[in-house]
Amino acid sequence: MASGDRRIGFIFGILGAALFVLSGLLSLVGGLVVFALGHPARGLGDWDHAAILVAVGLITGLFALVGRARGRDDGLLAGVVLIVIALLGWLALGFGSGVLSILGVVCVLIGGVVYLLSQR
Repeated sequence: MASGDRRIGFIFGILGAALFVLSGLLSLVGGLVVFALGHPARGLGDWDHAAILVAVGLITGLFALVGRARGRDDGLLAGVVLIVIALLGWLALGFGSGVLSILGVVCVLIGGVVYLLSQR
């Protein structure tokens, strides 16, 4: 049963990571548009936000892959890290960041909880 639970945790973790990266790419495009319209400071702020979202998405995807490994400690580590990333992301992003980022946080949190529950 733990193998099926890990698969579900992996799916939610990767889905959250993909949502983070997609949100970052959309923020990058939005920053390009704002920059082209003559607001360079706001455009650079959007680029910074995009870089952070893509980096968090890549880290989340890495730990979702680590949790899928066969070792018992790997699943525990991935679950804890995914929950910490989700909670820090929720605190840092807030509700003003966008729907995709918040959905990514929720998916990562569910993936981390599933990884932890699969360790029992």
